[in-house]
Amino acid sequence: MKSRSGIREGAAILLAALLLASVPPGTSAQHVLSLNDALSIAMENSPNIRHTRLRLESSEASLRAQEASLKTQFKFRLADISYRNTNQFDEFFSTWYRFESYDIAGQLTIEQPIKWTGGTLSLNDRLSWKDSFSEINDRSEETYRNALYLQFDQPLFTYNQIKMDLRSFELDFEGYQLAYAIQMLQLEQTVMDNFYTLYETKMRLEINQDAMVTDRDAHSIMKNKYDAGIGKLDDLTQAETTMLQSESSYNSTVVSLANSIDRFKYLIGLPIDDDIDIETDIGFDPIGIDMVFAVQHGLEYRMELREREISIARAYDAVIRAGATNEFRGNLSLSWGSSGTNTDFSNIYETRVDEQSVRAWFNIPIWDWGQKKNTILASELSLESRELNLEEERYQITMEIRESCRALDNLVLEIELARRSIESAEKTYEINLEKYQNGDLTSKDLGQYRQSLSNARLSEIRSLINYRLKLLDLKIKSLWDFENDQPVVTLSTVQEEEE
Repeated sequence: MKSRSGIREGAAILLAALLLASVPPGTSAQHVLSLNDALSIAMENSPNIRHTRLRLESSEASLRAQEASLKTQFKFRLADISYRNTNQFDEFFSTWYRFESYDIAGQLTIEQPIKWTGGTLSLNDRLSWKDSFSEINDRSEETYRNALYLQFDQPLFTYNQIKMDLRSFELDFEGYQLAYAIQMLQLEQTVMDNFYTLYETKMRLEINQDAMVTDRDAHSIMKNKYDAGIGKLDDLTQAETTMLQSESSYNSTVVSLANSIDRFKYLIGLPIDDDIDIETDIGFDPIGIDMVFAVQHGLEYRMELREREISIARAYDAVIRAGATNEFRGNLSLSWGSSGTNTDFSNIYETRVDEQSVRAWFNIPIWDWGQKKNTILASELSLESRELNLEEERYQITMEIRESCRALDNLVLEIELARRSIESAEKTYEINLEKYQNGDLTSKDLGQYRQSLSNARLSEIRSLINYRLKLLDLKIKSLWDFENDQPVVTLSTVQEEEE
């Protein structure tokens, strides 16, 4: 028996050495994390959150760029920079002559897109210079020309492209905002779920440690009886087997806890070498839940519903764009201004010429073999499908919130039952431990009572954790924090406060 005890002690020392060896040298002191600490770290370091945040910032920059494009634009174009040297034929004199010219022009444009109509108003000033030489009359001439005019262009019989493009960028940005807010809530749920799973493993380790100590005491009692000649070898063997099983369970839980801690560090974005522990209070205080209010608040503020509405808005825009397929459309262009040409730059407007123009063009489709009709039909069916998705989402949200409320009510009863089970298991174990000490109960039977007590304690811990998780689940689904009796801060609530 002594050799077996030595083997057990050696195995325990070896396991402890392996666990210590798994911690790299120079590791910093242990950090004890609360749930809020873990959430803060995860929201800062989570790879998914960082990717979504980058997409959100990119979408915001694109929207700001589109808004900037609707402001007055100043453009300068340096063009028509050319040199020409060629032979030309003069039909009157029936002779060839050389013609050489230098040209350069620049144009300043001040352009203002008109958001309300989709048109453009621009002020244009074009200045050009030309130096030419003609061999036929051996003459050089240098001229300057300037044209200043106001122009208005307006598309006709079609949708407002400027407003539609801006709306598309706005919907994209809002969609990314919603995706970011939803992912933050999902991350909170994931971190909390893993945090409490880690906490359950930690509590299971404590329970298994208590069971191991209890089984060691039971083995010690039986060994003393056997050594005193009043115990049976079978009972001693069974007590030793039970003790070895509880030691094995304890050691397995140690390894499981170490692995769970590593996975949790990866989830929240901590270095693998960090030494951490967790602490939390899962004290139970039943919270009254108003199911009707929870459903109403969820249907009003759930961001998934707004995502569906954005999807419908995009589908509606697609229907409008589909209607522009092979459409009857036109464009109206109005301009008014004046120009002057002179060989003397200072007198360029000496002979000013006022100019006005009205130009229009129309695109009149005749036959498109049903292309437009079917394009519109496809877009309308897509719109109808997304509207159905919105109704299904509302129904699903209502059902999920109602289920969570019922589950919370049921968990209150489970927790009360688990606590009563612990009281009963503790009393039963104390009674049977006394029987065991008096020799009226075998080690196997005592082990079963001890296992029942451990299971009862684990059952209470699981019920308490499930209650906290289901409370968080209801908070995310209804966007109302029933624990603190306040709304969850989301994109929609922030926008309302700003308004």
